[in-house]
Formats: sequence, structure tokens, C-alpha cells
Amino acid sequence: MDMKVYKHLEENIYTEKLENGLQVKLIPKKEYKKIYAVLFVDFGSVDQMFMPRGESEYKSFPYGIAHFLEHKLFETEDGDVSNIFSSQGASVNAYTSNTKTAYMCSFTSKLQQNIDVLLNFVQTPHFTHHSVEDEKSIITQEIQMYKDDPDWNLSLGLIENLYPKHPLRIDVAGTVESIQSIDVEMLMTNYDTFYHPSNVQLILIGNLNPNEAIKYIKENQEPKIFLPPVVIDRSFPDEAETDILKYRETRFPVNIPKVLVGVKGDKYNLEEKAALRHIIKMEILLDLLFGDTSSTYLSLYNDELIDDSFSFDYIFERSFDYVSIGGDSKFPEKLASSIKHVLLNDQRSQDMTIEHFSLIKKKLTGQYIQELNSLEAIAHQFVELPFEEITIFDSLSLLESITFEEVKNIARDYFREEVISVFSVKPRKS
Repeated sequence: MDMKVYKHLEENIYTEKLENGLQVKLIPKKEYKKIYAVLFVDFGSVDQMFMPRGESEYKSFPYGIAHFLEHKLFETEDGDVSNIFSSQGASVNAYTSNTKTAYMCSFTSKLQQNIDVLLNFVQTPHFTHHSVEDEKSIITQEIQMYKDDPDWNLSLGLIENLYPKHPLRIDVAGTVESIQSIDVEMLMTNYDTFYHPSNVQLILIGNLNPNEAIKYIKENQEPKIFLPPVVIDRSFPDEAETDILKYRETRFPVNIPKVLVGVKGDKYNLEEKAALRHIIKMEILLDLLFGDTSSTYLSLYNDELIDDSFSFDYIFERSFDYVSIGGDSKFPEKLASSIKHVLLNDQRSQDMTIEHFSLIKKKLTGQYIQELNSLEAIAHQFVELPFEEITIFDSLSLLESITFEEVKNIARDYFREEVISVFSVKPRKS
């Protein structure tokens, strides 16, 4: 195993790539009683068109198939795998995002048994025609539940504006119509293409001995036979800035309108270190302009344009990145206009000062250190940013090295009128 030492944080990461391609990362934290494990696949809802294993042409699959596959893997020949984990004193969960599918479990004992169950149920698919048909009604209810959520409609509406062609515009679970065509053969094609060990990572963090853990993992993997690894070839539609929908709104049974301003980016292709540095710079920039220490936030609040629902976020994934800012507002048009004004005139903002910049860096330093106290937070940072060389433990040193000039330069480059869009949810008319 390779070991990377972070002396200033008193953290060590042990990594090893097994012969079958499975990437293992072990982070011992002896001061904890629990172990948190995440097995994740580089496969999410946007991976809807790709070249299946053994084929030479791209093939399109129904929206929501990655999420559907996640659900079905919990069903083994011995029943629901959740019951097996429970009998071993462990809890299990899973989720599918736009670019990842993750399976998590936590436990305080029976390390080998729980590692075996986690690896075995993900690596041993058991699909039947009957169970696939039954699952459609379950996921249909899940989709309909989200459709009734105004905040879900707000977020997805903004994404549809920014990415009118990209599969990102479709909810992770798919649509009621799309999931009806999913069958066993489609699930196996997606599984065989994406669930190969070479496209999977296993993260273990907590009260563990790295040598013992890697021994158990190897013992589990060595008897298993896998097809040779392949380079996964995904396809995404070409999009231009002119495709962006500048404004849309929808009506919903809400008392207070909601609005989001979005900015479509083009930084998702950056190499690892540059990517993490860029993400941190965007966090600083948004906090400078819209955080609760900014004059903009105070002004918007005093003018009753925002309430406690106001938030901002920067999303960075492979094949897309974007900013979203907004929340509930009695005056959605005024709020959207104010946000756009700040974005397009950021260089003249009274919040863009070296003193404020230093304050935000101290604030983010505290947040990063606080995150390092949570096994779950650390593990999921490895999932969200699955870099080979750079990790969450590099964030502090990168944050310290970022200059005020860098942040000002990225603001000039990122915030442009051509890539800004607005989506609003308004009360239904009586």
C-alpha cells in the first residue's frame, strides 16, 4: 500500500489499486469507535448514452436507469441485504447522484463480515423480470413525490434553463414514462459496463487497522472472476451559450414565490489540482458577494427581498458546473435583478476587499477543520471529488495559498450576462 502523510492534520491515507482495478482508500482514525465504508461507482443519472461493453456504437438508455439499478442491487437471492447488515450490527444506505452511485454502511464490529457483505451485494447482481416490474411502481411514487415539492421544481427548473439538452435536466430518478421501458437486459448492460472494479472505489474510514482491512478486501476479491477492464466511452450533447433559456417561471401551490439565478460554467475539464483550487476560489467568491458577512446580504435582508431560505451553491461535476443563488422572496423579480447586478458588477462591490477576503478565508478554514471531525463528511468528500492525487486533506493548504487577485480574476471570467439564467416558482392564480 502507498501511504500519504498529512503531518499538519495528523492524518494518513493508505491507497492500493487491486489487480482487478478496484481502488481502495483507507483512513485510520483510532479516536473513533465506528467505521464508515463507502463503495461508489463512477456512474450516475447523466450517463444515459454510452458505448456498451463489447459494442462499437453509442446506445441511449432510459432516464433513471442508474437510480433503478441502485435500488435493484439491494435485492439478493437471500432477500433484502439491509436485513443481513442489521443482523451484523451495521446500517446500510445508498444514493444515486448525477455522476455517482454510492453504497454506504457503518458499524463498530465485524469488519470482515461487513466488508464482505458490502462488496458481495454490489458485485453480485440478481435481477428478475418480476422484481423489475414491481420496482417501477415504487420508483413512480418516488418521482411523483418529488414533483409535488416546490423546491425540487425550482432547482430542476433552473437546471433545465442552463442545460436544455444535457441529461442533467432530467431528475436522477428519471420520469414516470422513462422507467416503464427498463428491463433486465438493460440493467445488465449498464451493470456490465459501469460496475467493473476498475470503475469503482472503496473508502473505509474510522477505527481500523489498514493492513487488516486490505487483507480482508483482497481475500474477498481474489476468488472473483471479472471481465477485462474497458475504457468507458460516454456521449453528451453539444451545447452552446445561445441554448441557455434566459427566463422561465412556473405556477405552484405556494404562499411565497421562489427564485433562483444560475450561472453556467465551463471549468469541469480542469485537471485535479486546478479543479480543487478552482472550487475553493468559487466558494470564497460566493461567500464574499452573498455570504452573511456581506453588505449585499444585509441589504437584501433589510429590503425584505430574502429570508432565511436564501442560499448559494457551486456545483462542480464531470461534464458540467454551475452556480445557483436565491430562495423564497415576496419580490422575486427584484431579488433576481439585484443578484444579477452584483454578479455583473462584482469588481465594484464594496464586499470585494482584502479585509473581507481574509475574513472569509478564516471562516472557510474553520469549516474545513470542522468537517474533518465527521467520518461521513470526509468519506463523501472522497466520493464527490474522486481525484487520484488530491484529497479533502489538501483543501486547507490550497485555501491558504489562494490570493485575492486570483478570486477577482475568476469573478471576471465566470460571471457573464450570456451565461446567466433565472427560474421562478410563483403562487397559482386563484
